[in-house]
Amino acid sequence: MLKKKLLISLVIIQGLLLIAGIIAIIFGVFYKMSKNYNSTNITNKNIELDDVFLINENQYQQKYIWDDKAIFQIIDIKTNKVLKEIVVEKN
Repeated sequence: MLKKKLLISLVIIQGLLLIAGIIAIIFGVFYKMSKNYNSTNITNKNIELDDVFLINENQYQQKYIWDDKAIFQIIDIKTNKVLKEIVVEKN
């Protein structure tokens, strides 16, 4: 009888750990998606034509200064999403 209770409690603990793992994975996916969504927002604040450079026929680069940071973004022409962003802080 003691072995049966021990096995049942181990199965219950294993089930709880499995549910906790699934919840952690779901929260991780939503966190990653929200982080990606924030980084794909393009801030077009009075960008001069001199600050936009065509990389190839599918991508262009723009640079601007915001809060004492120089921000370089590589953007896809078709989807207008930020593919890569480099932030350089002024000292």
